[in-house]
Amino acid sequence: MTIAPHQKGTCPHCKTPNRFESVMNNKESAVSMQYLVNGSNDALSVLQMSRCTNCDEIVIFFKDKMIYPIGVIRDPCPKEVPPEIALDYKEACLVEHLSKKAAAALARRCLQNMLHQQNISKKNLSEEIDEAMKSLPTHLSKEIDGIRVIGNFAAHPIKSESTGEIVDVEEGETEWILNVLEGLFDFYYVAPERTKAKRNALNAKLQSAGKPNLK
Repeated sequence: MTIAPHQKGTCPHCKTPNRFESVMNNKESAVSMQYLVNGSNDALSVLQMSRCTNCDEIVIFFKDKMIYPIGVIRDPCPKEVPPEIALDYKEACLVEHLSKKAAAALARRCLQNMLHQQNISKKNLSEEIDEAMKSLPTHLSKEIDGIRVIGNFAAHPIKSESTGEIVDVEEGETEWILNVLEGLFDFYYVAPERTKAKRNALNAKLQSAGKPNLK
């Protein structure tokens, strides 16, 4: 869905829901659309531009696909996530609007590598999801199991055994995997670091008061 001037939408730059305006050229004239002619058949393609009224950045769509900025409207990967895990996630987000299949492959690989870091390693992703569910809170357990349901691993076993391969995806599958990854990032990396920081701060106070640290 495009973001047209004089409409409301969520800015992919600042992630803020707001109203968009036309882009102004160097002559201070409003510009919102540019028609491009296809040389082979004289067909017209539309390049649509709009400006975020919150951050003043420009958003450009070509044939209903966002070409600037590249990527999707998602929060940045938390700094606590290891670089090798974050890289696959960031690249999946980058290509999500261009290729759902490529984004899903990167997201599945990100998920499997993250589970391997948690010492969960089985012969395929489906069995690794089973193992992960045993230690996850209920809401995350249901969400990670949904990856198999939406992806229909039973009908497409390649998805459970070769996670990095490009295969067809079901409607909403890519978005679901990326959403689950965000929840797992918080559970495996962000929350433990947050708890550790709070514990260290409390221990510092205990030490200053001459009391023993927390065990």
